[in-house]
Amino acid sequence: MTRPARWVHLLLEIIGGLSIFAGLAWLALYALSYPFRHFSGANCDDAELKIITSPDGKHTIKSFHRACGAGSERPYQYYLVYLSTGNPNPGYEYTQVVEIRDVAIGQTTVAWDGPAQLSVTYPSSAIVGEAYAKTFGIRIVLHPPLLDDQVKASKSTY
Repeated sequence: MTRPARWVHLLLEIIGGLSIFAGLAWLALYALSYPFRHFSGANCDDAELKIITSPDGKHTIKSFHRACGAGSERPYQYYLVYLSTGNPNPGYEYTQVVEIRDVAIGQTTVAWDGPAQLSVTYPSSAIVGEAYAKTFGIRIVLHPPLLDDQVKASKSTY
């Protein structure tokens, strides 16, 4: 083998080795990122933002509907309720107290029943992802509406 042919051969081996290394590095990064493929990141939209102050003025809640995922159907839909903590530090002013999953816009409502009680109404088909019974002295009551069959059954038992 001539000297230029050996250099070409060596160069091709180096390029091949680098290509294999780059391919394995890409595969490793893909494998590490695969579990996060549906992570919301910046792919969410919030709607129906409401800020409601308690009757005594001590607390506020923020509630909103969040739709996440790719495409127009937005497969991941949530209704979130946050309660004020009284902490003035940025990022700690509110804490999440209720998360209702699989709800469309307008299906869930939240209201103050008094100075220390919140009521959240949602469809019976929804899934409660997270809910606290009492936070910062505020009682949180969940009210899924009764299905027609449940209403008929309850009327027949009395």
